[in-house]
Amino acid sequence: MSSALAGLRVVELGSEIAAPYCTKLLSDLGAEVCKIEPPQGDPLRSWGPFRDGVPKHGGLYEYLNAGKRGLTIDLETSSGLTRAHELIAQADVLVEDLPAGSADRFEWGLDREALQQRNPGLVVVRISDYGQDGPRRGQPSTPLTLQAASGWVNIREFGRPPVQAGARIPEYIVGGYAALAALTALRVSSAEQDRVVEADVSAYESLLSTLPYPMLLAERLKSMGLPTNSKAAPMLGIVRAADGWIGINCLTGQHWLDVCAMMGLPEFGEHQLAIMLGGPERDEFFAKAQPWLDSMSVADLVELSQAMRIPAAPINDGSSILDCPQYRERGFFVEAGPEGARFTRPGAPFRLSKTPVPAPGRAPVFGAADTVQWTARGQRDAGFLGDGPADAANPFAGLKVFDLSTFWAGAYLTCYLGAFGADVIKVESIQRPDGHRYSGSLLRSSDDWYEIGPLWQGTNLNKRDVTLDLSSDTGRELALRLAADADVVVENFSPRVVEQFGLDYDSLTKVNPGVVMVRMPGFGLDGPWRDYVGWALNIEQLAGMSAVTGYADGPPCNLQGPADPIAGVHATVALLAALEHRRRTGEGQLIEVAQIEVGAAVTPEPVIEYSMTKRVRKREGNRHRQYAQGVYRAQGEDDWVALSVRDDTDWAAVTEVIGRPELRDDPTFASTDSRLAHHDELDEVIAEGVATRTAEEFAEALLQRGVPAQRLMTGDRMYDVDQLDARGFYEDLDHRIAGRQRFPGWPFRITPGPSRHHRSASPTLGQHNDEVLAALGLTPAEISALRERQVIGERLLNP
Repeated sequence: MSSALAGLRVVELGSEIAAPYCTKLLSDLGAEVCKIEPPQGDPLRSWGPFRDGVPKHGGLYEYLNAGKRGLTIDLETSSGLTRAHELIAQADVLVEDLPAGSADRFEWGLDREALQQRNPGLVVVRISDYGQDGPRRGQPSTPLTLQAASGWVNIREFGRPPVQAGARIPEYIVGGYAALAALTALRVSSAEQDRVVEADVSAYESLLSTLPYPMLLAERLKSMGLPTNSKAAPMLGIVRAADGWIGINCLTGQHWLDVCAMMGLPEFGEHQLAIMLGGPERDEFFAKAQPWLDSMSVADLVELSQAMRIPAAPINDGSSILDCPQYRERGFFVEAGPEGARFTRPGAPFRLSKTPVPAPGRAPVFGAADTVQWTARGQRDAGFLGDGPADAANPFAGLKVFDLSTFWAGAYLTCYLGAFGADVIKVESIQRPDGHRYSGSLLRSSDDWYEIGPLWQGTNLNKRDVTLDLSSDTGRELALRLAADADVVVENFSPRVVEQFGLDYDSLTKVNPGVVMVRMPGFGLDGPWRDYVGWALNIEQLAGMSAVTGYADGPPCNLQGPADPIAGVHATVALLAALEHRRRTGEGQLIEVAQIEVGAAVTPEPVIEYSMTKRVRKREGNRHRQYAQGVYRAQGEDDWVALSVRDDTDWAAVTEVIGRPELRDDPTFASTDSRLAHHDELDEVIAEGVATRTAEEFAEALLQRGVPAQRLMTGDRMYDVDQLDARGFYEDLDHRIAGRQRFPGWPFRITPGPSRHHRSASPTLGQHNDEVLAALGLTPAEISALRERQVIGERLLNP
């Protein structure tokens, strides 16, 4: 079998995580990747983890760079530049993560004009913290301050300072978006012959793009006169059982009632909101609930909860995840690495039936290669995606998508395709609409309350909506006719749902042999837990994301949101690769993207570290292993600053801003090692200095001195960011009921390419019934008859 991206040549000039993860995904799908490293090597080589503490064959470097070719080049020399230019001249894609505005880009001949002369038609993916333009493009930053600026650093444990996401997860997210940008830019390139196409990927916008639309929710709350930044926590949340941590995650009011019944505490059924908000009822509830939890094992609690259809999951760490029945039975974790130093790592985050991902190869041996020869490719592969769209502004024009998705993950994928030209037909029913309509809908202030929920609207832009009762023979027959005419079918229900409706892949291929179907079940299409119920929090907990987030002396913490869009991005990457395979061969296929596997793929370090050292690293809170940093309360109510002290120059600036210049040369803090050794004392000193200033003032004073610092972003301020305005991140769209609203876009700019992020506001229920069904050949009388029989409709049947 050939690979989906066979023939695609990629040069990576990147380090750390984001750029290598981007090219790792492309390599998984069959692209040929050459990684250029400087003489000192990728810094991730020295990060670890290492077997027996010996700094050789670092596990994380091996994971991110498996299967790539390597080339060590000194770009400061003319001979090194010549070798790099020769390689790039034969490539289809260049991925680089040089700082925005870097002089090296011009000195090394990596600017647009130089590349245009050297390789017309090249796609260039440029990854940077804030993007290649805008007032913040050169602002000093670290992963912590980027998380703070984008709303990712939150209070996750009552009574503790806000905390970042652990295990460098956000950096993988940026890499996923970069891979999506690369494959989208390739489609643009096919319409822009002999022109370099640049994809400008912003890490900052990437993190914003994974949030559950806090800016939209804040605007809705503000319009209703309600607080915009409440600290509600999902219930029960993460709690301790007899032998470990478990997440019991109430998504609906019914889940909460069922949990109270399960625990023998029905009297708390009416107090869900007060308990979520941390009122006095919370302490009373847990005082009664904890003894019951203490009497049960995690495994028994998961089994009991799932039997009652309550979303529950164990909190896996690098050790326990290997024993999780679902991962084990599906064979997700694989052995890799050089002989004598093999380790366990996550497998690929997607499974393609006709172009499977091969077993991981070796990562480049540092300094071993001095030449790279691309594999010869046939005439059909020359000019990748050569017969793609004719319109660069709409790279997915002509693509027909049948959208059976629900909630967020699948809908995020189809929203993206629709934004850039695909015709997406979303299917719901008046009996059972997409449950995402109810998420964040807040008060039922009008008869149309289910049309204006912020989460539904943000995820379902750029689509047409039809309603079909799939429990009826007529509804299923019409759905099958729509699927028969589609290029792509997307669904993310639990496996049994589409199988019951006769809309699984085997059924679809009987009427549409060339279809590409994307299935995105939470737990996978097979395995002992395939029919378990779950949502984003379950994915975070099961995949290890929660176990690495929080303080060392506190509980694991939920990230509360990103698992769905992360899965959507990975599924879109796999889909675009499969569409390229279909372009070359005419062959469709099934793509399976289990959301728990995507979650584990972007949290690889814990399992790699445990497999190499048999140790589980403690949660690190807001700490960093190589320099001092933290989150500190500023003047005012619940206002915070995140800052990083990377080196002695940063420390000198901090002492100046906090008014303690005598500490600059204090032996306790005078070096990186001493600051790390006395981190608690350092935190006390900085906290005292921050407390007397406003967060914005303090952060700005540090930024002016070149120190990475940010005020923690909240949803009510996300529309007021100069960088986002300058880059056109938001777009105004008119909704037929909700009126004019601002929606976030996608975290990259493609030039030349689409000038807009979205095409239309979210549809109302069944808004396009008549036009879609008429296109199938139904007469007005037949459509009216369907409406009378409630096979279709435009109003919720039981609001």
